[in-house]
Amino acid sequence: MHPALRLGLLALLAACACFVLLSACGSLRTTKTALFVPLPPPKPVVREARRKPYAPPKAGPVVEFKEAPAPIDWSERAALLPRDAVGGIDWVTALNAKAIEPKSSLATDGEPEPELDLDVELVPQDTPDFKVTYPHKIHTSLLSCASCHTEIFQMQAGADPITMEKILGGEYCGRCHGKVAFDPTTACQRCHKAMPQ
Repeated sequence: MHPALRLGLLALLAACACFVLLSACGSLRTTKTALFVPLPPPKPVVREARRKPYAPPKAGPVVEFKEAPAPIDWSERAALLPRDAVGGIDWVTALNAKAIEPKSSLATDGEPEPELDLDVELVPQDTPDFKVTYPHKIHTSLLSCASCHTEIFQMQAGADPITMEKILGGEYCGRCHGKVAFDPTTACQRCHKAMPQ
């Protein structure tokens, strides 16, 4: 680099340094004044609470529990029902004495089914003395028609091949008799009224 150019550059740098120093001296007074002059007292700042003040919870609705009804002792209730000659429950006598009042449906709004006063005679071809007179009236007092028809019995007399063997095996009349109704092995004449004694 040329010596004159170098000298000019140095002079320029020196001038800049002097300018910076002089300007610093001038602002020193302002800085000094700002540092040593007391600040005005702080103004109180009121801010909203971050959370709402604690309030105890409001009382909820009072729930009243009704006492559960005492469990029904069904064996005790069954002991009060009339019995037949062999000790089974006599449902016909219980019904006639108003000891029971069956409903035709579990639905509370169900319409009661009317009793059907119809006797159906079932006469075996080979042994007419074993004729059975089926009383619809007592059965429809205890059951709805759909309990038997048409899943267990057809709607026409003689349409089902009913035998004592099948009844004792739990088919046809044996769906109830021998379980909840009287036992067919101990009360033959309740069905076979013309049977010789």
